[in-house]
Amino acid sequence: MSNKIDKETEEHKIFYENFLKYTTYSTVIIIAIVALMAIFLV
Repeated sequence: MSNKIDKETEEHKIFYENFLKYTTYSTVIIIAIVALMAIFLV
């Protein structure tokens, strides 16, 4: 039983780490796009 819980916890940890990476990269890309829009469109 303990192994099953540990495996699930590890899977959730991996998913959470990947989610944080995706969110961080998405935020950086959006900020870069907005900055470029401010430079070229204004």
